[in-house]
Amino acid sequence: MRALGVFGLGRNNVDLKEASDRVKSWVRQSLSLPCNAAVTVSELNCRDVRCPGVETAILIMGAGEPTRLVKIPRPLKDVQLSDLEAALQ
Repeated sequence: MRALGVFGLGRNNVDLKEASDRVKSWVRQSLSLPCNAAVTVSELNCRDVRCPGVETAILIMGAGEPTRLVKIPRPLKDVQLSDLEAALQ
C-alpha cells in the first residue's frame, strides 16, 4: 500500500504543490507583482498533435490588467527559472 503525505496527498501531489509554489514565487519576483495579483500554475496534458504533450500553464491576473497566459513546454516539476524568464519575454 502506498503511503500518503500531508492531508492525504500522495508524494507526487506534494511534489507538484512544491513546484507550483516555486514557480509562483519566481513569477511574482520576475514581474514585481503587487500582493493583490493572482498567479495560478497548472500542469496540463495537451492532446493536440502540435503540443509538447505535458506543459505548464501560468495565468497572471492583476486588477485592471488583462489576464496573461504563459506556457512552458515541459512538466511543472522540470520548469527552471531560465524557462520562465524566456517565456515571459
